Amino acid sequence: MQKNKNSSPRNGLYDSIGLNLGSGMPMIEMLGNRRITLEGSTGILLYESQNIKINTNKMVVSFCGRGLTVRCISNSCVEIEGYITKVEFIT
Repeated sequence: MQKNKNSSPRNGLYDSIGLNLGSGMPMIEMLGNRRITLEGSTGILLYESQNIKINTNKMVVSFCGRGLTVRCISNSCVEIEGYITKVEFIT
């Protein structure tokens, strides 16, 4: 199996157990409805306390709720905290 140079160690783990995550697709990890980590971000499009929209290579991901804040941001990862009520995938 040939490894993709741009794959993260986490993607390699999922590939090794037979899950194909798709090229360039965002990966979302949720801790209940209070914290979300999104990997694959290319930028924040909207930042309000009730709605945060994040651009990725393939789609825009919208998080709705109350008291939403960006806790941490890096080159390709965004961590959001608050009371999350809805997640939308806009293509």
